[in-house]
Amino acid sequence: MQRFDYRDILGGLLLIVLGLFFALYGTAEYPIGELRRMGPGFFPVALGYVLAALGLLILLPALRPSNDPIEPFAVRVFVTVLAAIAAFALAVPRLGMVPATMLLTVISAFAEFRVRPVRTAILAVGLSLLAVLIFTWGLGVPVPAFRWEF
Repeated sequence: MQRFDYRDILGGLLLIVLGLFFALYGTAEYPIGELRRMGPGFFPVALGYVLAALGLLILLPALRPSNDPIEPFAVRVFVTVLAAIAAFALAVPRLGMVPATMLLTVISAFAEFRVRPVRTAILAVGLSLLAVLIFTWGLGVPVPAFRWEF
């Protein structure tokens, strides 16, 4: 029996609606500027359109009927990823970008059934380095790489 993947259809539609809402709201409320001199609305509007495009990429394949069984909702994965995001949000102001990113990566690794410590450590170091390079040095976001306040 062929069926549609209603979770992907709903998720794709939700991403499209949210992306377009934020893009249109940013366009209406903030000056966009231009590529050489970006205004405060440029980044949110661009991210809104990217989010809508990703929603479209999720929606289109889900509209094709399939015989593949739909996997059940993985509560463990959902809770683990939410816990990792919460830990990151709490750790950044107290510990800095590098320890918070490493914490995020390690907690997220437990979403898999078989945790691979070496791969997780390499990924944590690489993501921490990328986060510092992109956000702290590249974009000038005032988040220190290390901070030890409790």
